[in-house]
Amino acid sequence: MAVVLIVRPADWSAWTVWNPVGERLPVPAMVVAYDDGQLMIAAARTGRATLDLTLTVDSPYLYDVFQVSKGRVPERIVHKVTAANTAEVTTRYGDTGGLDWTKEQRFGWRPWQEYSWNDDQRTARSGSTRQEWVSAGDSWWQHRVMHRLTWSSWGRLLGGLTQQPRRYAGTDRDTETWYGPVVRPAVPAAAGAPVPRRTGDTLDLRVPEFVDAGGHYGTAGASEEQDVVEARLSRDGQQIADFGGGWAPVATTPQAARYRLDLTTRRSSEEWRWATRTETSWQFGSARPTGDAAQPLPLLQVDYQVPADLRGEVSGRHGHRLGLALRQPAGVPAPKGTSLRVEVSFDAGATWRSVPVLGSGTRYTALVPAGTGAVSLRVHAADRAGNVVDQTVIDAYGLR
Repeated sequence: MAVVLIVRPADWSAWTVWNPVGERLPVPAMVVAYDDGQLMIAAARTGRATLDLTLTVDSPYLYDVFQVSKGRVPERIVHKVTAANTAEVTTRYGDTGGLDWTKEQRFGWRPWQEYSWNDDQRTARSGSTRQEWVSAGDSWWQHRVMHRLTWSSWGRLLGGLTQQPRRYAGTDRDTETWYGPVVRPAVPAAAGAPVPRRTGDTLDLRVPEFVDAGGHYGTAGASEEQDVVEARLSRDGQQIADFGGGWAPVATTPQAARYRLDLTTRRSSEEWRWATRTETSWQFGSARPTGDAAQPLPLLQVDYQVPADLRGEVSGRHGHRLGLALRQPAGVPAPKGTSLRVEVSFDAGATWRSVPVLGSGTRYTALVPAGTGAVSLRVHAADRAGNVVDQTVIDAYGLR
C-alpha cells in the first residue's frame, strides 16, 4: 500500500481537518508535524523503516477538556484527564436522512465569561454513538447538533438543535440522544428553557418548532431548510394575532378569556425524513396576573418515548408500545385529572385508527399495531383545569 506523508515546515501547524465530502485522491495522505517528520525521514533514509498506520474517519471518542488553574498562572501547564475531573457522555447521533454525516459543536466557558468561542465545527457520523469526555467542575457547557452536514468548517454552528447550558460532575455518566422521535413543536422541559408567559396584559407565546425526545430544541428557518411555519392566536374564538412574520409579543385584555394557539410546521429536505408536517393546537385560559412578574402559561405538553433505533425506526413486524407523558411548562403545576386519546396512521394521515391507551395521571402507554412504512400520530390530551392539546405529526417515525 502506498501513502503520502507530508512533513510541515517547523513554523507551521500540523493541524488539519478531514471532510467527508469532496474529491478523493487514489493515494491516502497524512500531515505530520515537523519534529515527528524529521524522525520519520531519518528512518526512511536507512532503507529499513516500516510504518504501521491505523486510520479512521469516524472516531469513536472525543475530548472536550478545560484546563483550569484557579488563582495562579502555572509555570508549566499540565492537565491530566481523570475520572474525578471528567464526565463521560455517551452521545447518540440520530440519522434523519440524506448524507450519513452531521455537524456538532460543544461550547464551553468559565463562570466569569460572558461569551464562548469555539471556531471548530466537528463532524460526526449520523446514526452512530460516540463516547465523549467533558471536563467537570464549575465550567459551563452547551452542545449543539445539526441533522445535516454544513459546508462551512469553522465559525459558530447555526441552526439544528441545542441543549440548555449545563455543568458536569466528575461522577456523571450521561447519555444524550439527538433527533430521537418524536420531533415536534413543544415547550422544552429542561430547567431554564424558554416558556410561554404572560406579563401584565402582554402574551409571549414563543414555542420552539423542533424539539426531540431528549428535549433538545431549535427553531424553524435557522437551518437553511425549506421550513414553513404558520401560527395564529385566538381569544374566545376570535383571532387576535398572526405570527406568519415571526413570533412577537401580543397585547390582550385583562379579563379572563379562553385562548387557542395553532401552530403548523412543514419541513422539506432530503436530510429530513421524519416529522415532515405537524399541526398543534393548545387551548388554555388566562387573565391578568397579580403583580409585575411574568407568569408561565399552561400550554399542556405531550412527551413521547419511542423504542426507535438511531435511524428513527421501530420493527413493524409486531406491535410496539409508545410511551407518552403529560406535563406543564416549568412553573405551572403538574396536570391533574388528565385524559388521553391516540390515533395512528400508516399512510401519512390519509386514514386514521384509534389505538388502546393504558395509564393515568401523567404517564400513558399506547399500543401501536404492526404496520409498514411510517407511523403518523394524532394525539388529544386534556386536564381537569380545561387545558387541551391536539397534536398531529405526519410520519413521526419509521417502521423497518
